Order: sequence, then structure tokens, then C-alpha cells
Amino acid sequence: MNELKPIRRFVDADNSCLFSSIAYLTDRGNYNETSSFAYRNMIVDYLFNNEFDESLLGEPKEYYINQIANPTKWGGGIEIKIFTEIFKMQICVVDCQTNRIDLFGQDKNYENIIFVIYNGIHYDPLVMNFDETIDSESDVTIFKTSDNDILNKFKEFGKQFTDNGDFIDVSNILLLECTDCKEKFHNKISATVHANDTDHWNFKQL
Repeated sequence: MNELKPIRRFVDADNSCLFSSIAYLTDRGNYNETSSFAYRNMIVDYLFNNEFDESLLGEPKEYYINQIANPTKWGGGIEIKIFTEIFKMQICVVDCQTNRIDLFGQDKNYENIIFVIYNGIHYDPLVMNFDETIDSESDVTIFKTSDNDILNKFKEFGKQFTDNGDFIDVSNILLLECTDCKEKFHNKISATVHANDTDHWNFKQL
């Protein structure tokens, strides 16, 4: 008998992967190429309309809002925390490099949880389905926080990426290569500039 198993669904590596991943998991039925833009604006609207500790933003709120509204700005831990407040659910990040589990919103009594995987520069959504070849419309994307078995399954799933070295250690990057044109870069900033200029978003660590 077939059982549901962890599956990694891939979103575009276009500076908005976090927003795309959260959209995929929370609004599967309406997910499309504009979802990342809508979810980026969701962060902006939330900050405009709610009190938020500026010390957590690391900069004045108005400046932060202007920055995150820019489609070239990467999302990360701050945005994940805000999304937990917007959707009233936990968000779990499985780290490919360390196989660490980072839980956001764990201090709240949220009933539901979603999972993303992070390889050092890119986020993808994690789901449950019978097989990765099955139509993604049937993906199970939201789970109960009380289901520790689900968390353990995703952590074990992430371990294969850790064991295979399928991550980018941004603290020790020696060289990144654009797999579209083979140009090489010595840091993430120059690689990002290249991506913005050429629309090449696929890199590997050498």
C-alpha cells in the first residue's frame, strides 16, 4: 500500500523563492507566476498596518518596507517570522547544510505548520504526496503542529541533501558558477548582480 512521503517541489531561483514557497504551501489552488509578487506585497501591507519591533528588522521600518518591496531583495528569517503572524501558523525551515530544524512561531499556540527547505541561498516548499511525479495539485502542504512524526519525516528527508553535499555554504564560498553561461563568481553579491543583469538564476558551488 502506497504511503505519503516527503517531496521537494522546486520554485524559481529569482530572488523571490521564499515568497513563492510560502505561496505554494498556503494558497496551492491559486498559485501562479504572480504569487511571489503578491506575497511580497503581503509583507509590505502587514508592516504598514501593524506594529512591529524595528529592532527585529535591523533598520527603520520605512526603509525596510522600501527594500523588501524591491523584487531583487531576498527574503529570509524576518519575512518568515512575519508570515507566521500573518497566517497564524508555524513555519519550519529544514537546513540542507546542517540538517538543522528551525521553527518559527513555536512560541505561539498555532495549530498548523508548513515546511520549507533551504540550501544556503534558495528556498523550496516541502510537501507530502505519494510520488513526485504525481500532479502537484494533490500535494498535502499544511500539517498539524502536534504531529511530530511529520517533522521527523521532513528532517530525515533533508538529511539526504546534507549527506550529498547538496547545499551552498555561504560562509565559505570559494567560487560560484552560473550553470547557464559558465561565468564564475567569487561571492554571492557578484553572482546576484549577474543574475539580475542576465536573468540567469542557476548557480552551483565549485
